[in-house]
Amino acid sequence: MIQPDLWMKELTEKLIVLFEDRLAFVGLQGSYQRNEAHEGSDIDAVVIFETLTIQDIKAYRELLSTMPDGEKSCGFLSGRQELQNRPKHELFQFAQDTRAFYGDLSSLLPAFDRQDILQGTKISAANLYHACCHAAVHEGDPLDALKGLYKGAFFLMQLVYYLRQGVYLHTKSELSKKLSGEEQEILTFSMNWSGNCDRVCENPDRFFDLLLGWTAQILDSSF
Repeated sequence: MIQPDLWMKELTEKLIVLFEDRLAFVGLQGSYQRNEAHEGSDIDAVVIFETLTIQDIKAYRELLSTMPDGEKSCGFLSGRQELQNRPKHELFQFAQDTRAFYGDLSSLLPAFDRQDILQGTKISAANLYHACCHAAVHEGDPLDALKGLYKGAFFLMQLVYYLRQGVYLHTKSELSKKLSGEEQEILTFSMNWSGNCDRVCENPDRFFDLLLGWTAQILDSSF
């Protein structure tokens, strides 16, 4: 099992040597950042350059081959300007979910407000609603499709809770304690999918319907 602090420290030191002052930021996202990783989890490193070229990407790929479990790296690369030019509705959650190991992420991001967060929430809900409809019709294995959909529901719930309460909860366990009703049911299934496979297999349509109903409510909400 990867020890994320040590892994990120080694990665950061190698990046500094390789790219020097062209390196703007290094951080960690994902399940390792939330302390929810398992043996098969990817490690989601965020690396921001002052400018990013294809030569930098190739050099970074080669650097990862020198890292222990480097094949598990699955992160985010960008140039500074390209990050600043991304749609603002994406950046609130990006900032909240990133733990810094080098540099200051806030200085690289444009200002965003509640309207940007609301837009991001609506877009995420619309995408999850569409994905649910598509999977219910076209996916041959509903169990595998639902697993991915319920995983995605967690990230949407983080935004929804923030818009309602003004607090961003980083982990599933934190969020689960604050939810009730169908939202808690959705998150509980996401957290213990393997233990609920039999129930899902018995009636997958119920679990599609649960997500469809919830995402439809989010799309209709003004918060």
